Amino acid sequence: MKKNKFIPTFGNRPQPLVGRDDVIAEFMEGLDHPEGHPNRSTILMGQRGTGKTAMLLEFAVRAAGAGYVTAFVTASEQMLDVILQLLHANGKKHAKGKKRVQGVNAGALGFSFGLSVTEEAKENYGFRLKLTMLTDELSKLGKGVLILIDEVQSNTPQMRELAVTYQHLVGEGKNIAIAMAGLPGSVSSVLHDDILTFLNRARKIYLGPLLLNDISLFYSDCFTQEGKSIDADTLDFMVKSTLGYPYLMQLIGFYIMKYSDGEQVINNKNAEAAVINAKRDLIDSVHKTCLKPLSDKDRDFLIAMSADRENSRVGDIQARLGVSQAYIQQYRKRLIEAGIILSDQRGRVEYAVPYLGEYLRGELG
Repeated sequence: MKKNKFIPTFGNRPQPLVGRDDVIAEFMEGLDHPEGHPNRSTILMGQRGTGKTAMLLEFAVRAAGAGYVTAFVTASEQMLDVILQLLHANGKKHAKGKKRVQGVNAGALGFSFGLSVTEEAKENYGFRLKLTMLTDELSKLGKGVLILIDEVQSNTPQMRELAVTYQHLVGEGKNIAIAMAGLPGSVSSVLHDDILTFLNRARKIYLGPLLLNDISLFYSDCFTQEGKSIDADTLDFMVKSTLGYPYLMQLIGFYIMKYSDGEQVINNKNAEAAVINAKRDLIDSVHKTCLKPLSDKDRDFLIAMSADRENSRVGDIQARLGVSQAYIQQYRKRLIEAGIILSDQRGRVEYAVPYLGEYLRGELG
């Protein structure tokens, strides 16, 4: 069996990133401009499966090729320490063969690239001073700094300290950039923090579903490269089944390659099997994962929505649950912030997670 070119797992960097060329180009353009350019601070927002992590990974690879030392972390209580450790480790690679910086201050802080981080530095110096010294050391090597934060969490002490430190370093003219990604509700909470208002000047990008035409062209190219043919109706069925979500696009493609292995023609039977299995994978990888942290009342709201095949009227959900308007608005807000539902039309909501309605109706599995 040939190596499958599709990568249907979270946290990977599939190639190419379909339909995201403009986003990547604009971010890289920011790195080419002087410190303080708005594209140097980029915030990606999107629902699950829209490729936020893949975009950050792409930014990291492209930036490294453009002379930046990167630190890619997931938001957590330990992320500030991890950022420093990654920058130190990745920066040290570029210092090999270079004249190492000497001096009492650098040695005491433990951030000259010939030294390890000392216990004194860990205990007595803060994140801002350590990051400033790392940025300065990397600048002497002709390198900039790019910090990438995945799964941004709302208003944590670590998020506040990072953002405030970044603002100071930009003000001091340091060659530093930042890219963050998260669910719309989490990002919105960060942006509304009074301490972090400067982030509102960052470039904000909503990663919505891909254009189906882009997915169709991508599939066609992939199958042609593999020496396979597919008729227009079968291809259309596959493409529409992705709902425009990059993760589903990868899943369906993965199963198509699996079920058509050794065959030159991708038939409708292959496509139907691929879509069925892709939906089943969503149950464990997406549906159960996003439902697990929800309360029983959150789930009641979602189940009440499942009576509708398209979007749902909030008033109908309220009537089905027999609760007050204040109650229903409270849980509507909670689920929007959790990235489970969307409210693009006044008075209406829909699932933000692909095929969640089918799962709640017992139609998957």
